[in-house]
Amino acid sequence: MRTICFIINSIQQQRCIKRIEEFIENGYQVKAYGFSRSNVVPTQPNNFEIEIIGEFSNSLSYFKRLKLMYKALKPIFDKYKNENIVYYYFLLDVALVCRLLSNQIYIYEESDLMHTYLPTKLLRSLFNFIDRRIIKKSLFTVMTSEGFVQYHFGETPPANVHIIPNRLNLKIESVHKKGKKNTNINSLRFAFVGGARFDSVFNFIKVLTQNFPEHEFHFYGGVALEFEKFRDFPNVYYHGKFSNPIDLPEIYSNIDIVIATYDIKFDNVRFAEPNKLYEAIYFETPIIVSKDTYLAQKVKKLGVGFQVNALNDNEIVNLIQNLTNEQIEEKQKACMEIPKKMTLNKNDDFFEKLKCKLKN
Repeated sequence: MRTICFIINSIQQQRCIKRIEEFIENGYQVKAYGFSRSNVVPTQPNNFEIEIIGEFSNSLSYFKRLKLMYKALKPIFDKYKNENIVYYYFLLDVALVCRLLSNQIYIYEESDLMHTYLPTKLLRSLFNFIDRRIIKKSLFTVMTSEGFVQYHFGETPPANVHIIPNRLNLKIESVHKKGKKNTNINSLRFAFVGGARFDSVFNFIKVLTQNFPEHEFHFYGGVALEFEKFRDFPNVYYHGKFSNPIDLPEIYSNIDIVIATYDIKFDNVRFAEPNKLYEAIYFETPIIVSKDTYLAQKVKKLGVGFQVNALNDNEIVNLIQNLTNEQIEEKQKACMEIPKKMTLNKNDDFFEKLKCKLKN
């Protein structure tokens, strides 16, 4: 099989590691190069090596980042210019620089609409145009949300676009699943699982703690500095970092409702499909998400949770006040009715299509 050369925007992203491991499992030889984030210790995978070719902080400006990437990547493309390999680019900044350096065959993965965070409408429009060209010129473009397809192309995406949501690691099947504790409507356990940093999450917790002392809020994972103020509240609990997927069964066995109210001021969040949806379904836990997002559309369609404007105090109060045992049980049942295989990261159809493409 052809060798796939991965260029990784951030080697701290476990999603990228998971994708490379998936290629190895499907028989491909891999080479991997990537950029590290300052002050964040990378975890080297067990079954392949990543060569770190640069380091920068998340605060580095977009254009300085592109310049740094160009210098770091040029020797890589010089090294392989006469070899018959397929490149795999994670995210727009990597893909843009790599397309300047090479016109060799490539696969592109878009897990964030990076350009939607740029400061001006002109820049956002320019990079959106570049993004669409990169997508159309790729052998395949993998998008981690159907919402991203809607953002770029409406209902008529190019034939080379393939949707692979950020579903659960297959290793979860070998981890013992724990039974849920009984739900007490008079003392509900809300939780955020992951890195808590969004204003809308902060506001949800503020409203909950100020108005509903009978309920609990649990943090699983790291928290931004502003979330530390809740440590003085008797109904707020911090559990620290955890291992994914090993610790997920224990975490979700202690949760009644999981919170995924991400901020919607950026298009990236409005169209994203985070892995929390698939965790909630797999562990049969109702989810609360932000209104006016693709995620809210999907949650409503599947019947697995609730939606709220998490920056509106009255909406949060009304949602929590009106929760009933029957509602929670209805959402849990909807989760149970979805086949577990739909929540797992198994993408045989993509690899079959890729195999056929590379034969031609």
